[in-house]
Amino acid sequence: MFEGGGFLHKADGGWLVKCATCHDLGVLYESEEFDPADIGLHLPKVRSPLTARFVSLRVLALTRECWKCQRETTCLAGLYPERPARGFSSLHMGDEDTLALTQKLLQQGGRPDLAATIKSRYSSTMGSWYLSVGCVHCDALQGDFYLQDEVTERLHLHGLGGLENLLVVDCPVLDWYPVIHQNSGGIWID
Repeated sequence: MFEGGGFLHKADGGWLVKCATCHDLGVLYESEEFDPADIGLHLPKVRSPLTARFVSLRVLALTRECWKCQRETTCLAGLYPERPARGFSSLHMGDEDTLALTQKLLQQGGRPDLAATIKSRYSSTMGSWYLSVGCVHCDALQGDFYLQDEVTERLHLHGLGGLENLLVVDCPVLDWYPVIHQNSGGIWID
């Protein structure tokens, strides 16, 4: 273990340093009895003294034409660490945990205008209500499938540079854990 926290792990192509929580969850993932659907039961409720209190996250977006009003709208594209650990390659977007955290971080970062675009909306395509991103002008649901498709295309063509960096904000690690460890909304970045 390193001073200030972290465990050294041998990985393909070198060594990685993992925080104490990531280390403990990694051991859990490798056990035969572990069911990934139960990860929420194993997330810490109290921060380990061996982990940082905050992680700086980039709130990323893309500007696109709204399908309904045809005006340019800013759509939230996801969360990504400002200083990711070596080997980290997942942009988190779209799932309810990520959108709820994004909304909180936008409020904290002084962007209540964009935080207001995240709310529960009915999707006739899905036949249900869900937390979603809407147009800043007409509030039309922008659709997870279409947003994820466009974000994926931009990442493929331009990497993270294909997305707009709205702000960088410190996020309590306990709020980040459900997003990063449940893996429900991540897009792998090549």
